[in-house]
Amino acid sequence: MNDLKDYVCEEYVRPFWKGDTVLGESAFVLENALGELRPIRLAFPIRKVISVRSGDLRTTYREGVDYRVNTYGELEIVREGNIPRLVWSDYRFPEFDASRDDRMASADALGAWHTGDLFSDREGMRAWQIAVSYTHTESDIYDVTQGKSEKFPRLLQLLGEKRPVTVVSYGDSITYGWAASGMQDIRKPPYCMPYAQMIADALSARFGAPIEHVNCSVSGKCTDWAEQDENLAGVIAAKPDLVLLAFGMNDGGGFRPEVFSAQLRSIMRKIRLVCPHTEFLLVSPILPNPLVAFTAGSSIRRYHGEYPRALLALEQETEGAACANVTAVHELLLERKSLQDTLSNNVNHPNDFMHRVYAQVALKTLLGDMFA
Repeated sequence: MNDLKDYVCEEYVRPFWKGDTVLGESAFVLENALGELRPIRLAFPIRKVISVRSGDLRTTYREGVDYRVNTYGELEIVREGNIPRLVWSDYRFPEFDASRDDRMASADALGAWHTGDLFSDREGMRAWQIAVSYTHTESDIYDVTQGKSEKFPRLLQLLGEKRPVTVVSYGDSITYGWAASGMQDIRKPPYCMPYAQMIADALSARFGAPIEHVNCSVSGKCTDWAEQDENLAGVIAAKPDLVLLAFGMNDGGGFRPEVFSAQLRSIMRKIRLVCPHTEFLLVSPILPNPLVAFTAGSSIRRYHGEYPRALLALEQETEGAACANVTAVHELLLERKSLQDTLSNNVNHPNDFMHRVYAQVALKTLLGDMFA
């Protein structure tokens, strides 16, 4: 039976929602305020465990010693076992200490939460995440991504003819690559590539076409920054065939959907004035943690959930543009999984598993039935 021990692009972009097997699904192990280790629900009820590994896939845990599966298909962590867990007193703090870089104030201004991203010299929240590979009863519950290959006729023609293709990523920290374990600033096992690079690599492997990926993303930025000519210059200079336009996480704290979409419309217009054949994949973000304060005076998921509708409206009015609705899949996952299962920093960055979901949703949107 297959297992996931290292980064292999082909396996990482395989849709988790297809078939009866999920490899390397992330879960966060936390003792609640009562000191309980509650059963962990995965995307699907477990039928059979293939492996339970540490977040870096380097340590394998043992069934019956470190974990077990209950009758509901949930994973139970054995308290006396070897799987690390974060205790509540080290997760929720009565006061915010601004001198600590692993704390973030609570959205209600009452205390703080443990945060902390994956870096080259520290594990951050991944120290308490595990990766579970398992089989389950087949279900199409997460198969909600529409194929929109008809929106990308030029890209698909270039790929089909094995001609050179230039893909430009233009977004915020998520699209820059935080906190995929293989991004340039981290480089730790299992070396998962950021989702944008996964997309480029998967397209090149599928079609045998040479693909140049240029990442013009900058952490912390919004669409008002992205619209400025001096910031767009690098995107335009690359003469992109496809732009992964992926803002929204930072915008969501303040920009109404109408403003957000107007700024994206302006960005696309300016690119096409110089590069009229460019096609656009509009990538919606995952949802942030509403309990922590990180955006423009508010940590509430203000407009994040509304942005997909704005992107879909842009898709309808724009030739050669389509929305990859990552938000919808994340929302469905959160019906069973905790938010901490999907984030690298307990705030707004996707972990390796969610970078994979980004890539899977994007590739299904681009290729439709051609995507396995």
